[in-house]
Amino acid sequence: MNKHKIELPDYIPDSCVRCPLLGIVPATVEKPRYSKETFLCIGTAEAMTAAMTKTKVSEKNDPKHPFKRPCDGQWEIWLALPRRILEVNRALYRDSRLPYMATQYPEIKFHKK
Repeated sequence: MNKHKIELPDYIPDSCVRCPLLGIVPATVEKPRYSKETFLCIGTAEAMTAAMTKTKVSEKNDPKHPFKRPCDGQWEIWLALPRRILEVNRALYRDSRLPYMATQYPEIKFHKK
């Protein structure tokens, strides 16, 4: 089986930082030369900038310039899945989500006795 199961929340996250599908673009992927997109939506496999991941949808309510995330059209479908479990590619999860999660936790420092 080449799929990893991710349990989604029962609501649409207000920002990508709170989403269980956010990851880092794998180091093995060749990016365009001047691209600032370092984050990845695992659900849609689209790259994003750091500013885009931190932006809250509730704060960007300008009707002329609506804020659009790569996954906005997908959440209604994902929430309708049985038990809200989305199956994603295991290699993509391992290369993208796990390194992102490792950066979110501070390094544990041990003191000498």
